[in-house]
Amino acid sequence: MSTLTDPAAEILTQTLDEFVKQQVAEQGCSDEAEYFKKLAEAERQQKIWDYYEEEVIRGLESGPPIPLTQEFWDGFLREREERRNAKRSGKTQ
Repeated sequence: MSTLTDPAAEILTQTLDEFVKQQVAEQGCSDEAEYFKKLAEAERQQKIWDYYEEEVIRGLESGPPIPLTQEFWDGFLREREERRNAKRSGKTQ
């Protein structure tokens, strides 16, 4: 029969309040509100990362690969700038 390591056993036996207080102390937060704010920001960042990862995968699966030459990047940057300018002026493409 395997036994839990001390940290795992401690987490399982702690109440939620004790766990949060321990996390506040370990992460150097001033209080629970700051700890939960950090958790929410970490979750937001993870969702952003997940979104971009999905977009990259979708792009990779969208068609045959193309070489990323200097000409590609020049056109890409030019188109990006044109879209930004159009958006700023209230026009959409």
